[in-house]
Amino acid sequence: MTAEDIEKAVSSAVNTAKSKIKVGAGGSVKAQRKTAKRNFPFQVDKDGVYRKIESEQEDGTMRTYWRRFGSELHVLALTRNDEGEDWGRLLEVTDRDGMRHKWAMPSALLAGSGDPLRAELLRLGFELEPDRSARSSLLEYLIKAEPEKRARCVCRVGWHGKSYVLPGGAISADCDSEEVILQTSEKLDHAFNISGSLEDWREAIAARALGNSRLVLSLSAAFGAPLLALTGDEGGGFHFRGASSSGKSTALTVAASVWGGGGTRGFVRQWRATDNGLESIAGVSCDGLLCLDELSQLDAKAAGAAAYLLANGKGKARAGLNGQARKAQEWRILFLSNGEIGLADKIKEGGGRIAAGMEVRVIDLRADAGAGMGLFEDTHDEQDPAFFSRALKAAADNTYGTAGRAFVAELVNDLPKYRERITQLRKTFMDWLLPVGSDGQVYRVADRFALVAAAGELASDMGITGWPAWAAGEAVQRCFKDWLIERGGIGASEVAEAKRRIAETLELHGSSRFQRWAKSSSDRIVITNRVGFVKTEESVIDDEVESTYFFMPQPLKEVLTGLDFRAVITELVDAGVIVAQNGKPNKMYHVSSGGGKHRLYQIDRDKLDGGPESVTS
Repeated sequence: MTAEDIEKAVSSAVNTAKSKIKVGAGGSVKAQRKTAKRNFPFQVDKDGVYRKIESEQEDGTMRTYWRRFGSELHVLALTRNDEGEDWGRLLEVTDRDGMRHKWAMPSALLAGSGDPLRAELLRLGFELEPDRSARSSLLEYLIKAEPEKRARCVCRVGWHGKSYVLPGGAISADCDSEEVILQTSEKLDHAFNISGSLEDWREAIAARALGNSRLVLSLSAAFGAPLLALTGDEGGGFHFRGASSSGKSTALTVAASVWGGGGTRGFVRQWRATDNGLESIAGVSCDGLLCLDELSQLDAKAAGAAAYLLANGKGKARAGLNGQARKAQEWRILFLSNGEIGLADKIKEGGGRIAAGMEVRVIDLRADAGAGMGLFEDTHDEQDPAFFSRALKAAADNTYGTAGRAFVAELVNDLPKYRERITQLRKTFMDWLLPVGSDGQVYRVADRFALVAAAGELASDMGITGWPAWAAGEAVQRCFKDWLIERGGIGASEVAEAKRRIAETLELHGSSRFQRWAKSSSDRIVITNRVGFVKTEESVIDDEVESTYFFMPQPLKEVLTGLDFRAVITELVDAGVIVAQNGKPNKMYHVSSGGGKHRLYQIDRDKLDGGPESVTS
């Protein structure tokens, strides 16, 4: 055989193979096959679904008639995922009132007796004839149905390619592509409902949020949630901390109205849940906003793990019935939380301490905006903050779900354009927000605020909020500055935490566990659990007594337990909190009233508070 003959043979084989395969809509290559037409003895009309019955008469002739076994039920499409698995059927049930209900039924429910399948159909309004043959006819009808249409099924809400899937259907700009539907074996517990119009929401909620930095931040976070997938950001959240009746719950209710509501609970969930419960809640909120009310309901020992769970976006690994690894739930969410105490204090209740990474993922923000009205700064002519809060909650109970859908519907029209716009807006806000010389942790938090600000501005550009340009950016900037001031500066959070602990020790034990530094050993007083020494001197300028505190090494290590002691001490020296002694952080002193020589760390109290200059560029 010549080289030319070999080339022809290979070409022929390739062409033959190509004729037997095709590329599916999902991009996978699959064999093209002709399916023999099945006997399909069923028909459907507005009066119900029927099975063809053939029976032989006494005279040997065949009698054919149609037996009704249920109300109107259509099989609209066959469903499967991108991998060609999780096959199912898209069904449409018409109930007695003429309402049509779609349900993506997993084919796995056809196994066995089919009880779960029938239960869900009955819940949707399907009426099954009360005889055994009706049950078998129903199963046979669903198995044999061969609709021409195909649909792609997914098992969670959120982004799937260029489509944003919600329990009520997908939002997609490509009408020619396959329909993408949510298909689950059980009914999802969700509140992605719609009430009122976008104009109603804009006037009743968005307009009243203007002038209130925390409300604008909350609404902007709601719009920022579906942007995580576009920007590649990890999940995280904001926690509003403040006294009871300060407006914290109102902020969550207002933000929740962007995506849904209704029922007795509305869209806001509770922190009080098991690990499995939180995973399920997070899974059903993927690429969306999760609102969690009242942190105090969460067990203190589980607080840190729960916050990490939500921010990291992946549930626990579990084994199946036969010991094989089951796929863990995954999600991407922004969440809003509230409570009378912060996450750090909640973790402390359980005997732990918050880690720096957690403070970056869950941003703790004081709910009080400083205007004497709790979380609010402008009550829009309401007689007091309480009336304003009630008016907002009433509005959120009546109009919800339209803004989020309008936002995503605009996004899907041109994802590349909006991705570029978000990048530009974030850069602008980072230039606004981030002080020069900020630590990497401050940078990450500022970047989260910048994403939220960009989302609020984007929603305003689309005409969804009705806010003027930069209203969202200015409100978010105000919240970031408040966070930064309360944090204590732009350095690493470990340093801020160290400063806080030292200040707390001086405040609580400054007069009880610090021994007076006196020149004479006769002034020596026995101090229980001594932390260090305090030297008092009269000020030459104003005749006031000034106190200088000195920590002994071991007590200072105990105060800074859980932190990298050497690294933090170096940072405290650089910040001037610990007064350097000839280039070293401590010095050997002779303290007569202390019984001799002691190696001590001198504290500059004025540097503990930081001050406004530490948070401005």
